[in-house]
Amino acid sequence: MGRKWYENGKLLKKKNTFTDFIACAEYLIGNQYCSKEKLCIEGRSAGGLLIGAVLNMRPDLFKAAVAGVPFVDVLTTMLDPTIPLTTSEWEEWGDPRKEEFYFYMKSYSPVDNI
Repeated sequence: MGRKWYENGKLLKKKNTFTDFIACAEYLIGNQYCSKEKLCIEGRSAGGLLIGAVLNMRPDLFKAAVAGVPFVDVLTTMLDPTIPLTTSEWEEWGDPRKEEFYFYMKSYSPVDNI
């Protein structure tokens, strides 16, 4: 959907990723492509973050979820610069050593919002 859409799903706009996914689920249900009783979701790694976040936000929408090797402890991981790829991901997610990014990540990190 283009660069602008991509930019609106990262850093301090990351939650748009989750609300977009929820909007898709609501569309599928609202237009009778499926029902809450049959809608199942799956994601791995960062996709597992998506699954964990949307389950915390709207558990009523999904019958089942599979989160393979999910990235659900966002703060602990992103605060550790010794983990491979962490510092390079700060361009996408933000650097949680900065207060605004720390609290924003905490607001959607699945482990911190159960």
